[in-house]
Amino acid sequence: MSVSHATAEELVRNLFDLQRVTRKVLKATAAHRELTVVQTNVLTLLTCVPGRRAKDIVADSNLGASGMSRQLAVLEDLGYVQRIPDPQDGRAQLVDITPAGRRALESNLRSDAESLVDRLADLSEEEAARTSADLGRLTELFSASLGMSPLTAALPTVAGDPAPTFDPPHPGAPGEPGRGEETRP
Repeated sequence: MSVSHATAEELVRNLFDLQRVTRKVLKATAAHRELTVVQTNVLTLLTCVPGRRAKDIVADSNLGASGMSRQLAVLEDLGYVQRIPDPQDGRAQLVDITPAGRRALESNLRSDAESLVDRLADLSEEEAARTSADLGRLTELFSASLGMSPLTAALPTVAGDPAPTFDPPHPGAPGEPGRGEETRP
């Protein structure tokens, strides 16, 4: 059974409203965040698909090349990302998240969740879980319609987990990170 046009329109309005309000919530909590929203997004992309060229990160983000270059420079200065030679192309570099970057991202995500607890006080645990599942399902549907897989499923959820180390792919390896292809377990 397909979704009616009226329901799709209502969903679009609700999604745009959620996006607008989410930006305001994140802006209101900016003083309590270690990372900006953009930095969080970049580190999230690198956590989910490590060892990528900057141009591939640009393709998965809302930033242009110059904005991404500035963000990566800041993150590199903070010790949250590192650049390493691309083993496939000596002229290129791959960007990867560092263990310090993983810790900063995890801390930031935990802080964001803590700040949302008060805002979600009117929801029961069951309502919150159902809403999260529904948003996850929408993300899956939208991602699949674009030929992508949802990335945030790979985000760390438990403090203290050892950070995976970056092992550059060998030539000819399938699903080579940094080539626009996602590696899948």
